[in-house]
Amino acid sequence: MKDEKTSRRERRRRRLRNQILAYLLLIIILLLILAAVYLGGKGVLRYLDDYNDKVNRVIEEAESSVAAEQESAPEPYIEEMQSTETETGHVEGYIPPEEEDSLDGLIESLLSEMTIEEMAAGLFIVSPEDITGVGTVVQASEGTKTAITQNPVGGLVYTSKNFNSPEQFTKMLANTRGYAKFRIFTVVRAECGSSEYGLEATAKASELGDADSVRQAYKSIAAKLASYGVDMNLAPVADIVSDGGDAALQGRTFGSDAAVAAPLVDAAVQAMQEEEVSAVLQKFPGAAAGSKSLEELKNSEFAVYDLAIRNGVDCIMVSHVRAADVTGDDTPSSLSRVMINDVLRETLGYDGVVMTDFLDDSAITDSYSSAEAAVAAIQAGADLLLSPEDYQEAYEGVLQAIADGTITPERIHDSVYRIYRVKYKNAIGT
Repeated sequence: MKDEKTSRRERRRRRLRNQILAYLLLIIILLLILAAVYLGGKGVLRYLDDYNDKVNRVIEEAESSVAAEQESAPEPYIEEMQSTETETGHVEGYIPPEEEDSLDGLIESLLSEMTIEEMAAGLFIVSPEDITGVGTVVQASEGTKTAITQNPVGGLVYTSKNFNSPEQFTKMLANTRGYAKFRIFTVVRAECGSSEYGLEATAKASELGDADSVRQAYKSIAAKLASYGVDMNLAPVADIVSDGGDAALQGRTFGSDAAVAAPLVDAAVQAMQEEEVSAVLQKFPGAAAGSKSLEELKNSEFAVYDLAIRNGVDCIMVSHVRAADVTGDDTPSSLSRVMINDVLRETLGYDGVVMTDFLDDSAITDSYSSAEAAVAAIQAGADLLLSPEDYQEAYEGVLQAIADGTITPERIHDSVYRIYRVKYKNAIGT
C-alpha cells in the first residue's frame, strides 16, 4: 500500500510538472504575440496561426504526460476496465485518471484564454450562410475567413446544397477549420438510408433489424463523413414511433418497441463515434411525449436514451415538443429547465452536450424572438444552440443577459467546458 501511494505521488508530481511546463510555454507564446502586436500590425494577422500552433503544442504535452503515466500505471487499472465492460462490449464511461487529468488540463488552458464574448459565440451552431451572407456556400475563401474570425461560433451545419463533390466539400471544410481561431464542429445530418453527401445508400432504419446491420450501416456513413472532415452527425433518430405515427418519422426510426430499438440506436452511436464522428441523438423527448406522463416515458422510450447515455453518447438534441404532463406548462422542451436539467440531466444522469433542435423552427419563432429563445435555452441547461432564426440577434441577446446578470459567466463556462470535452476527447486518446 505504501509503495502504491508513493507511486501515485510520483505520477502526480510528473503530471503537475508537465502541466506547469505547458502553461509556461503558453505564457511565452502570449508574450511573443503581444510583442508582435506592439511592434507591428502584422502580429494581429498571425495570431490565428500562433494560436493553432499553441493548441498543437499543448496537446503534444498532454499526450507526453499520458504516455508517461500509462507506462507507470499499476495493473489494477486494467482489471478495472475489464470489470466495467458492458454486455454490448463497451466500457461505461471509463477514462483512466491520467488521461482524465490531461484532458481537463488541456481544456482549462484553452478556455483560460477565451473572452466571455468568444465563449458565448461558441455556444452557437449555425449555417455558413448565416455568418457569410452568401446565398449558398460551396467554398471557403477570404469571405469565410473574415466571417469565422468575426463570428467564432462553435460549429457550422451544412446541408446537401453545400455539397457538389467529395473534393469540393473536403477542401471547403479543411479551409474553414484552418481559418477558425477555435476548433469548430463541422456538422451534417446523414441518417441510414440517405444518399446525400456522396454516401452509398444503405437500408432505412426501419429495415434494419439487428445491431450488426445497424453498426455496419452507420460505420460506413461515418467513415465517409470523417474523410470529408465532418465530425458531428445529427443522427441517429432515437424516437419510438408506431406505423400510424408521425409521418415525418416513418422509415427513420428503429420501430415502436423501446426494448428492441435501444440496442439498435446504441449500435449506431458506437459505430459513428468509433470513427470520431460525434453522434447526436434526435430527439429527446420523442414526439409522443406530448401525451404522456413522466412515469409512462420512464417505462417506455426513455430506455433508448438510458442505454445510449450509459455507453457515452456525445450529444443529445432536445426537441420542441410541449410535454405539459412532464414540465407542468406548455414551454417547448428545448427551452424547459424541467425537461433538460431535471429530467435529462438528473433523472437520466446525462452529463454530456445538450443541443437544441433547430431554433428557426416555427414552434419557436411563433412565440419567441431569437434573443429570447437563446437566453431561455441556456437558462434551461442547453449547451449548443442550433440555427437561431437571427444569429446576430440571438448572440447579442446572450451577451446582454450576461451583462445584466440573467446568465452568469460561470453558466457559459460550464457549457463551453462540456463542448470542449467532446471536441478534444480524441486529441489525447480518451
